[in-house]
Amino acid sequence: MELGAFSFELNPQTPLHLPYLADPFNTDLALGYMYLSSEEDRPAYLYKVTSGSSGVEYTGLEINKYYTDGTNMIMMRTGSSVPLARISVGPLAVEANIRGGFRAFFFAYRGTDLLGFDGTYYLGMNAKLGNLLTFSFGKKHHSGHIGDEIIATIDKKDPVDGSLLHDRQIDYVRQDPLTFALSFNALNHLRVYGELRLGDTAQIFKPKFISDEAVADGYRARELEVGAELSLPIPYVGDFTVAFDMTLHEMGKFVPQGSGTVINGEYEKYTFTYEKDAPWETEFQIVLAQSLTTREEGLKARVMVTYHRGRFPLFAFHMSKGSFISVGGSMGF
Repeated sequence: MELGAFSFELNPQTPLHLPYLADPFNTDLALGYMYLSSEEDRPAYLYKVTSGSSGVEYTGLEINKYYTDGTNMIMMRTGSSVPLARISVGPLAVEANIRGGFRAFFFAYRGTDLLGFDGTYYLGMNAKLGNLLTFSFGKKHHSGHIGDEIIATIDKKDPVDGSLLHDRQIDYVRQDPLTFALSFNALNHLRVYGELRLGDTAQIFKPKFISDEAVADGYRARELEVGAELSLPIPYVGDFTVAFDMTLHEMGKFVPQGSGTVINGEYEKYTFTYEKDAPWETEFQIVLAQSLTTREEGLKARVMVTYHRGRFPLFAFHMSKGSFISVGGSMGF
């Protein structure tokens, strides 16, 4: 519906604030074959989380001994970003937006067991001013889940008191952070963006990953995501895009103190000490993507190569640090 400079549209084809191509939590449809840089990059432990006298404590249950036949996995994502309704007045457009999706990893080198999956959803609004700026504001939720086959394997082969099935299960549900995002289309083919996620309860995981000292110091479980995308049109084929995404976690100020057996760079047990001057934890991802369509609106099929360095991209295995390359394809905006 249009009336002069005013227009109203239900379910537009493309959201105003586009998802980030190199975001590990992109809500696109994607499938990739992962090549871990080395066996040291493979997650070694599942951690049972408890609240001890000194704060949060992690106790690891080894999975590495059951999955030691290689360094390849399969990554899968599925989801979408849906603009519900849009109002435009001159150069300003505002829309209601929902996003949601799942991300999962399978052991390609040892059957098809599901290592785990994370879910995410977002409820909020997008806005666009002219052709240069887009904004996004809302509440985002992430949650982490362990594959039932992994839990069953551990319990069957190593049934001990205090195992995951006999005691408190791993609890890696994130809070719902307030999310503020800004994207700037500096040139026709260059986009830069930033997103701040603010933990309103200063809680990053459950149980509480927090201390009175940290709260007094201003700790709010913040995450800052920044990135850039450079797209070059290839005639008759589609855009070739180089995308970079980096996420900084304020949680890095809780410095892990490891003890026990070390496997693949991970300690069997961890406690955490808050250090005011410690740096935020950093991870980054680089994507090379070739679009398979020249159209500008709607979903696009792409072939992609991804390089990731930092946390293993499942919440339950965030203590596993390393890198991998993934080759595959996606369908997204």
